Amino acid sequence: MTTAKLVLMRHGETDQNRLRLMTGQLDIPLNKIGEEQARAAGPLIKDIPFDKAYSSTLSRAFNTAALALKAAGQDIPIEQRKEIVEGDSGEFTGRNIDTDPEVKKFVRLYDTAPPGGESDKQLVARVQKFFDEEVLPRLKRGENVLVVSHSGTVRAFDIALGLYPAPPDGTPWPTRRSVPNAGPSVHEYEDGVLKKSYDIENPETKKAAQKPGNVSKFRL
Repeated sequence: MTTAKLVLMRHGETDQNRLRLMTGQLDIPLNKIGEEQARAAGPLIKDIPFDKAYSSTLSRAFNTAALALKAAGQDIPIEQRKEIVEGDSGEFTGRNIDTDPEVKKFVRLYDTAPPGGESDKQLVARVQKFFDEEVLPRLKRGENVLVVSHSGTVRAFDIALGLYPAPPDGTPWPTRRSVPNAGPSVHEYEDGVLKKSYDIENPETKKAAQKPGNVSKFRL
């Protein structure tokens, strides 16, 4: 029997997250809280010897991976991939999800993109392809894999891994969930088949948590 673990993680906090602004594909750096969250993730994953690490091409994801791996005592290269960059928020990029009237009235459906942006369906399609072609073969070989990306891409992995079904076109994404900053999500595989999934709470993320119920239909 071949066993392997896939660890998915969102980047640490940025000032855009704190201000409730839609970041999308802007290259916004980690803030000090985000850096501490990334370092705190290290001890949470130190007992998983990674064979491969990926991040998106955006610095907040790459630096989260680098800080976490360093804190975990693991010195492996991080491959940056554009397939796991955050979804494109289009004309909504940089705008407040709570107060901007145009953003608030937008009806978010699975196959409907923000103006000039990318739909959740398109995001899931590219994440699915990356998982099927790049990650799953490694898991089948018994390699432990770390992927650090964004809230939208972590949710897309939920579908790619088969944790939730893809919503029908023309409907909302009913299983959209709040994805914590720098909180490892561990997925255990046997012979390439997912057997168990669980989240590990990051103490620095809990400390910096926003008000209860702060779950967005958009990508931060």
